[in-house]
Amino acid sequence: MTKGRKPIPTAIKEIRGTIQPCRVNKNEVKIDALEKLPSVPRWFTKTQRKIYKTKGDQLRMLGMLTPLDFELFISFCREYGNYIDTATELEKISLLTEMSESDENIFKRMSKINKESWERSKVIASEFGFTPSSRAKMIVPSSEDPTENDFSS
Repeated sequence: MTKGRKPIPTAIKEIRGTIQPCRVNKNEVKIDALEKLPSVPRWFTKTQRKIYKTKGDQLRMLGMLTPLDFELFISFCREYGNYIDTATELEKISLLTEMSESDENIFKRMSKINKESWERSKVIASEFGFTPSSRAKMIVPSSEDPTENDFSS
């Protein structure tokens, strides 16, 4: 028998606008979002640092980056940075020129790394709402008065 759907955290239900009091897990662990983005890991490349700062600030502003999510976010920055770096290197190689066997092996290896990094970063990105399909499921809360909701009491 299968396990069924993964439970959706209450914070994501709030962002999507699909929260219903009868379906809220009353025992759900509440974790506060990061107030400030920690310093960039020293071992990040220049590209990974840029991704860390831009996406980290975006997630922090939305209140979606918690201390528990941080390792997954670092993995996203690494994978997406690797994808961009290898794509940049692959663009420099002309496919019309003759390659030696060792150059061809390097090209194939870089192409494989590029593809794998893209796939891994895409999976992680969907967890944070970075993909169009995962973002379409979210609703940004408006600045309107929440008491004007038809379903509020």
